[in-house]
Amino acid sequence: MDLGKKIKLLRKSKNLTQLDLAKSLFISYQLVSKWEHNIAFPTAETLLDIANIYQLPLNYFSDGEEVDGFKISEKERVFVGFTEYMVQFDNDWPTLHAIASVSNISETTIRKYFNSINELIYAYIINIDQSIKIEVEQKVAENKNIMTIFLEDMAPLLYRKRFELNVLYTRSYIKNIWISFIRSKYKRILSNHKSAVGNDSLELEYSIEILISFISTWLRQQNPENLEDFQSRIKKMTSVNINQWPMFSNQ
Repeated sequence: MDLGKKIKLLRKSKNLTQLDLAKSLFISYQLVSKWEHNIAFPTAETLLDIANIYQLPLNYFSDGEEVDGFKISEKERVFVGFTEYMVQFDNDWPTLHAIASVSNISETTIRKYFNSINELIYAYIINIDQSIKIEVEQKVAENKNIMTIFLEDMAPLLYRKRFELNVLYTRSYIKNIWISFIRSKYKRILSNHKSAVGNDSLELEYSIEILISFISTWLRQQNPENLEDFQSRIKKMTSVNINQWPMFSNQ
């Protein structure tokens, strides 16, 4: 099912008019109509906004259909091509044509799966995150402490994906989309399991922001420190009063 059909299906399932959907996103209903007819395409940020507002699975817009039997191998090649583009270009906003030119994948092939660069960015983020999300949800469901989950379960998964995550945290055209995505995702996961952080909603917000900051600082380094050093550093910082953290200490 193409993106326009998915947006229309969502709208119909929620008994919304195009104007209703447009108002919730602060856009014109004409733009919603263009989306549904695949004349224009929402940005990756907008797709995340829709998923958040209407409580959809965050991968709602990325579960594509098989195309000529090539769903896995060919689509994965497109993701690899996008990674190659990000490695080569720090600040240039990507296009499907530009990705094709550096990846030896034709633009026609890319468009079999993605009509726009924003669709590709959205799907790429979902693809990178999928295995991490499954592991984290499982550990949270076991009622483990959030910091224990972060250090013992999540950090090793992040370290294995440090190459891909480094480009997500350091490329200006995708960094904010990625951070917005993980903030929404972890808020959803933890909100469903209050035992991980307690019942204080503000404490939940702070906890998520702290974890995002730890991860971002670690993985945006050109050569992220090894897993054991990172775990030791965070354990040390979180086991003492904040006044004794290196940046606040007089020593």
